[in-house]
Amino acid sequence: MTSDDQFFFDYLASIPHDIRRYSLDVADTIDRHIDAAALAVRETLAHQSWLPSSVRPRSNIRSFTPPSQSLYDRVHSWTARNRAWTAAILAFVGTTSILYLGSKKLRAKRRKARRAANGGRKEIIVVAGSPHEPMTRSIAADLDRRGYIVYITVSSAEEEQLVRSEHRPDIRPLWLDLSTLSSSPQDVHSSLNELHTMITQPHSPMPGVPPHICQLSGLILVPSPNFVAGPVATIPPSSWVDTINTRLLSPILTTQLFLPLLTLRNTNSTIILVYPSISSSLSAPFAGPEVATARALSGFATSLRRELNLLRHNNVDLVELRLGNIDLGPQYRAPNSHIAGTEVLTWSVQQRALYGPQYLNSIEQRPVASAGPGMVRGSPARALHNAVLDALEPTSRTIFGKRAAKKPVRYAGRGARSYHFIGQWMPTGLVGWMLGLRSLHSGYLSPAESSSGSGSETGWEKVDH
Repeated sequence: MTSDDQFFFDYLASIPHDIRRYSLDVADTIDRHIDAAALAVRETLAHQSWLPSSVRPRSNIRSFTPPSQSLYDRVHSWTARNRAWTAAILAFVGTTSILYLGSKKLRAKRRKARRAANGGRKEIIVVAGSPHEPMTRSIAADLDRRGYIVYITVSSAEEEQLVRSEHRPDIRPLWLDLSTLSSSPQDVHSSLNELHTMITQPHSPMPGVPPHICQLSGLILVPSPNFVAGPVATIPPSSWVDTINTRLLSPILTTQLFLPLLTLRNTNSTIILVYPSISSSLSAPFAGPEVATARALSGFATSLRRELNLLRHNNVDLVELRLGNIDLGPQYRAPNSHIAGTEVLTWSVQQRALYGPQYLNSIEQRPVASAGPGMVRGSPARALHNAVLDALEPTSRTIFGKRAAKKPVRYAGRGARSYHFIGQWMPTGLVGWMLGLRSLHSGYLSPAESSSGSGSETGWEKVDH
């Protein structure tokens, strides 16, 4: 058999298979058309109102509800369909975040006073505190290094000489007499005429330099952080009067004198009220003058802050700077000639018996860091300086053009924030245990009592010797 015969027989053998395949395709096509026609007839009859409901066929078409998708699925599907828009949005958000965070970081690191167009200093800071206080001199020296014109209030020739002994031309004394008041609260005090001239009239820092007008950027109130300690019954009235006059009344009157200058021009100014906060946060016993002064200053600051928010320009802020333990450095660390606890010797016999053991025990547990080389040191002076500069930094504007509000309270120094939290939320008994207080009715003998022999007069005679 030739190859042609074989090809012919193979072709004849494939004919039945082709016929079967074609017939099946035709049958399937006819079935689909008949099913479609039957479905169309059924749906048409199902929507005819003239047919009785008993013979009317039911509709087989069901409403298709797509499965619900989560927010992540919808976002993912949208990004998959719009890759170009997704890349553009990510690039815009990323660039904006980098620029904003970068500018904020650089602005926080700068911490420098702004200069005038001629390169001279134009921002004035007044430090209202005694030049004898190390904290006053430390703050003034740091502000001078950062380009501010610093005035320190003085009330005697000795204090003026102390300021001039710094030999820095931009740290200047400012005579301030709180005993003489102006005729009207709206008028500028006679002691502030120099500042009034500098912020209202142009002046030249040196010959040949174009004049410029200065700006009063801040008033820093630094009352003395040293308070009389002891039971209330043992503190003489003269000490209470001195505490109220120098640490409470003086900052209030100083603020009152400077308010006309601070509100004279539509420039951003800040009042910073600096005071210790550990004893007041814990409401510590034997620290009545300090607790009363700190609580009064905080209440005064809150009331004045709300008054300043009602001003038309709203350009004056008030910030409370609550201090913890701060070590200003060896150059400001004066030798402590007073030995803690020796004031007990001036008390009467009854006062020694009542308060002596607990008072001596509280001295040992007192959370103060600058007592001596063996004690726990506080935060470096840099923490105080950075907190002051952050409070002086002008705030930015919101998207609506309004000036953002400053933080009303800032903390500086070791223990300031933590002791505030402890005093607010911890039980009173736990706070007393931290301060070394023990109940005399519990039968516990305090270390002071054991070291003195007993709480009687005989024990105190040993202390006298």
